[in-house]
Amino acid sequence: MEKKSILKNLMILAIRMNRAKQSVLEEFENFRGRVEPTEAEKSGISASHNKIRDILDNSTEITVVDSFLTGSYARQTMIRPLKDVDFFVQMYYRVHKNDTPLVLLNKIRKVLSKAYPLSPVKVMPPCIRVQFKYCHFEIAPSFGVQGNDNLFLIPNDKGTEWQETYPKIPDNWMTEENKKSEGLFIPTIKMIKRWRDTHHIPIRSFHLEMLTRMAFDNDKIEDYVQGVWAFFARTSYLFGYNYTPFVQEPGRSGVYVDQYLYDNPLTLESVKLKIRQHISYAQKALDFMNKGQIGSAKAYWRIILGSDFHTS
Repeated sequence: MEKKSILKNLMILAIRMNRAKQSVLEEFENFRGRVEPTEAEKSGISASHNKIRDILDNSTEITVVDSFLTGSYARQTMIRPLKDVDFFVQMYYRVHKNDTPLVLLNKIRKVLSKAYPLSPVKVMPPCIRVQFKYCHFEIAPSFGVQGNDNLFLIPNDKGTEWQETYPKIPDNWMTEENKKSEGLFIPTIKMIKRWRDTHHIPIRSFHLEMLTRMAFDNDKIEDYVQGVWAFFARTSYLFGYNYTPFVQEPGRSGVYVDQYLYDNPLTLESVKLKIRQHISYAQKALDFMNKGQIGSAKAYWRIILGSDFHTS
C-alpha cells in the first residue's frame, strides 16, 4: 500500500508539473504576441520603406545602385514601442566617389526633405534620420566593396571618414540560429529586449542580439522558459570570466560591440548586477513551476519581464 501511495503522489506531482509548465509556456506565447510589432505597424514600415526607396531611386540629384533594410527590423527582433528602422542605400561609386561622407549625407537629406516637408529630416552620422509618427528611419549611404558582397563602407560617427561594416552577416546568423532552435531564437531575443527595457538596462540592441547568440552558441533553445533562464545563466558566466570586451563585431577583427560597456566600469557593473539578480528570480520561477505552483511561477516571470507578462 505504501508503494502505491508513493507512486500515486509522484503521478499527481508529475501532472501538476506538466500543467504548470503548459500554463507558463502559454503565457510566454501570449507575451510574445504583446511585444511584437502589430500587423498594422509592420505594414506602415513596409510602406515607408518602399516610398523612401522609390524617392531615392528616382532622384536626379543622387544615383543609387541598391537599397536594403538591416538592423532589428530586418532580423525580425524589433519590439514595441517601435524605435528605429535601419536602411542602407548603396550609392553608385563612379558618380559619388569624390563625395565626402558629410557631403553625401547632406545630398540625401536634401532629397528626403523635399519629399517629406512636414517630417523632421536630420543628418545624424552615420545616417540621415527621418522621423515619422510611429518610428524613425535611419538611412545610411554606403559603397559596396568589390570582391566582398558582405562588406560596405558607411560614414563614421562624425561624418568625416568612411568605416567598414558587415550589415548582412548578423542577418544571416540570426536566420541560422532561428532554424537551429526551430523558430524560438528570435522570439526569445524579443522577450529579453523587453526585460532590458522594463528594467532600463543600458545594453544596446545589437550588442544584446550578439550576446544572446553567443550564449546559445553550442545549444539550441528548447522552449521560452528554458531560453530566458539560460540567457541569464550563460551571460552571467560570460561576464564573470571576461574582464575585457568579448563580443566581436561581425567581420571586423579587433572591434567589439561591447567596448562601450568596458569603457564605463560603473555601467558594466550595473549590468552584471542586474543579470545576477534576475537569474535568481528566473531560478525561483523555474522552481515554482516544477512544484506545480503556477501563480508563483508567473508572478516571478512578471517581475522579470514586466507588466505585459500577465499572471492570470
